[in-house]
Amino acid sequence: MRHILLFLIIQLTGCISAFSQDSLGTSPPNILLIVVDDMGWNDVSYHGSEIQTPFIDSLASQGVELDRFYVHSACTPTRSSLMTGKTAVRLGCVNPISKNNKLGLPLSEKIMPQYFKEKGYSTALVGKWHLGRYKKENWPYNRGFDHFYGNLTGGIGHYDHVHGGALDWQRNGVSIEEEGYTTHLLTAEAIKLLKAKGEKPFFLELCYAAPHMPNEAPEEAIFPYREIENKNRQLHAAMVSEVDKGIQKIIETLEETGLMKNTIIWFMSDNGGKNLVGTPKKVSEPILSAVETWGEPLPFPFWEFLRDNMINGAGDNSPLKGGKATVYEGGLRVPAFIYAPSFLSQQKINQRITVNDVLPSLAAAAGIHHVDTTDLDGVNQWSFMKNEAPYPKNTFVSEGKWKQAYFKDEWKLVVDKKGDDRPELYKVMEDPTESHDLAAQNPELVSSLAAELQAFPRGESIDDPLWRVFLDPDQFGGKANRKPYAGVEGRNMGPLHPIFYALGTVFLILLVLIIWILSMLFRTVSRDSKK
Repeated sequence: MRHILLFLIIQLTGCISAFSQDSLGTSPPNILLIVVDDMGWNDVSYHGSEIQTPFIDSLASQGVELDRFYVHSACTPTRSSLMTGKTAVRLGCVNPISKNNKLGLPLSEKIMPQYFKEKGYSTALVGKWHLGRYKKENWPYNRGFDHFYGNLTGGIGHYDHVHGGALDWQRNGVSIEEEGYTTHLLTAEAIKLLKAKGEKPFFLELCYAAPHMPNEAPEEAIFPYREIENKNRQLHAAMVSEVDKGIQKIIETLEETGLMKNTIIWFMSDNGGKNLVGTPKKVSEPILSAVETWGEPLPFPFWEFLRDNMINGAGDNSPLKGGKATVYEGGLRVPAFIYAPSFLSQQKINQRITVNDVLPSLAAAAGIHHVDTTDLDGVNQWSFMKNEAPYPKNTFVSEGKWKQAYFKDEWKLVVDKKGDDRPELYKVMEDPTESHDLAAQNPELVSSLAAELQAFPRGESIDDPLWRVFLDPDQFGGKANRKPYAGVEGRNMGPLHPIFYALGTVFLILLVLIIWILSMLFRTVSRDSKK
């Protein structure tokens, strides 16, 4: 009954005509950014998914549904653009930051909470940061956030709160060992902050750890999906549903405290869902072949890390092509909406809006006028969304693991980073599944767009060398074997000295290769003998 009543309240609120900020008084609007992790296009029921997200659906239907909202293909790139209004390649942030990466989002960049703090806002991050762990100056409470509760690195165990062998759960630099499921804990922290709100308007970024792997969820959340045959999809669905319930509790709190009438909520996923479909065959086939030979788990930690992420990822981006780490629509186009009935009237926007646009748009909504928009790749979409200005066209550049994409007007160019595959050209508004490659019919346009993409400014990469990640992979969850990340700067290794770890790794790789070669020879001999 409580859920039905709240749903009716939202329906009624959504029917109220949008008011200007002046009609609400002089207080700037509260800002709530909700970022979910690895939620695919078809992971919400308003897109036809079998996963039930009634509360997300109701907010999207009564708010501003952003039907063509684009992010980058992985977590760190999207979060870097969200914070700066600049596209990830300009920042050098094109891949997820590993736990021992010495670099992070460049310190030269002024980021979103700093702008809001200067405007008099209280600022808080609840959840995942993933923009630099190695040095304290990269940590969120040194970059404009008054309060931080959550994890510094990428995916963590949803119950053990471990990433890459270390506990990664803290509140303002103090490590916390507490029981609980990440979605529940993050929701509770956000609610606590909302109830304790003082006189200042708030800027709250709530970054859920779900439905990012590992696939873990409470038993009661799994039960409604027991008919789904794929166990990973069962768990993924349950994780999404728990996020939906968490958002419901957040909205209830905003309504109960009277904050909702002056709050802008922007919801998005950080990239498309992770699944096997989004992995190129040149990457997946060797891993699948190794599984055939060795079974599960694979004998080397890095291989097992790749296998687990590739095979057990259960996001659904259908009918879109590709997924996380790709620049096809399934990797970049994600569920998103704005719920702010006092500011924006209900509508569905089909024009392209990107993660780069969030900072300048929210700054305009909050009356922050000192953002130098000439230095940004994003544009202010707020006046357009208020139906007070025409749609401001803009280009969008995104780089994935294997390819790059360039959006201009109605066109999308996809280029292989190594030049192995020929360019692809799509009209994604007409062809969202990217089924019709128009490159052959438009060679001059392909050349022109490719030249613009090539000329786009690019920052120096912050990526850690692959061999370092190979030696000490960023596993999600598992037993802790090193110091917690809170308060610990620098490289955080396990019990083995790095040199011994490296030597042992090389020995194991050689041993596995020898056994694999012998097994392939044995298979060949067996086939020949049968003939």
